Amino acid sequence: MKLKYSIAWDVLAGLLTWFLVFGLTLYLSWPHERLWSLWPWVVPLFLLNGAGFFMVTRSDERNGPLPRLAFIGYILQLLSALVLNWMLPWDFLAILSIIWVSVLPYLVSMRTAVLITIALLGLWYGVDSTLEQRSMWITGLLFSSFHFFALLMTNQARSEQKAKQELQQTHQQLLATQDLLMMASQQQERSRIARDLHDVLGHHLTALTINLQVAGHLTQGEAKAKVDQCHQIAKLLLSDVREAVSALREQQQFSIYQALETLLTELPGLKVNWDCPRDADVADVKVAQQLLLIVKEALTNTLRHSQATEFNLSVKLVDGFLHLMIDDNGKVSPDWKAGNGLTGMQERVASCAGTLVWQVKDNHFCLQVTLPSGIQP
Repeated sequence: MKLKYSIAWDVLAGLLTWFLVFGLTLYLSWPHERLWSLWPWVVPLFLLNGAGFFMVTRSDERNGPLPRLAFIGYILQLLSALVLNWMLPWDFLAILSIIWVSVLPYLVSMRTAVLITIALLGLWYGVDSTLEQRSMWITGLLFSSFHFFALLMTNQARSEQKAKQELQQTHQQLLATQDLLMMASQQQERSRIARDLHDVLGHHLTALTINLQVAGHLTQGEAKAKVDQCHQIAKLLLSDVREAVSALREQQQFSIYQALETLLTELPGLKVNWDCPRDADVADVKVAQQLLLIVKEALTNTLRHSQATEFNLSVKLVDGFLHLMIDDNGKVSPDWKAGNGLTGMQERVASCAGTLVWQVKDNHFCLQVTLPSGIQP
């Protein structure tokens, strides 16, 4: 919905609409001395209205509770629109309330947004009818349809934004898992080659060495010297094959840094702060996979439940164990209870002989995970 370093198109459209209403109001008020005399009030109220809209929509994500200053700006945007509507006789000033309503689906549920809109329309046109002593039902019905149209379109855009976030997260999880599977496949292929070398070439070289040793006892003179030389070469070759087999069978290490880099890069709507040493490796692909799934579940909980804008992850390697610290800047609901996500995390950690502890600190959810790396320090 928002671009990182510029104003999003929908915000720009809202500001242009606000500017047109502002300009049209001044133009129509110019010939009327009574209305033009109100400009010391009209201009500041319009500027306050536009500033309030910009304060709410300038953040990267219009989702969840607003910062206090932005919330005050949002309320002042509504109040200035109401005052302008009651001061001036132009019906098109209802466009200012449409601009205000268009932000609601990003802040509250759709049901709550509809109820707030209905209350606003009742207040807007109820006071209008009283002040102007005329029926407003046609104008009210027409502009009400515009209000609900704005609500529906914004809610649809919000749903698409959430779907994009989930798709991006799933795509990056697949990429990270693909990297792990590729490394596991390479390890299996190395093990197969080592097994074949040991079972075929190693056995044949052993038999050749034994036969050359026997031949050395059965020959004399120059022939015996050549046989002994071949025997030594065969022993060296057998030693080299054994070393190659041992090197191939050494457990491959899986890079946690590389996997996390793939998983945590460019998540829409969430600023990710993560710290992981480049040498944070594990020897078991199962541990690496479970670690990625735990981080992915924590990301999902942050995006869906905590309404956070920042996700923090710290990974440390201490005495052969990986220590993960996960938290965000979201708020924990007072009636929060552990759900299937945390239960699944506990089961994943237990399957790797690790530990998981969570706590609520300063109204923020914190997660601590310890997993064995399988690599001796």
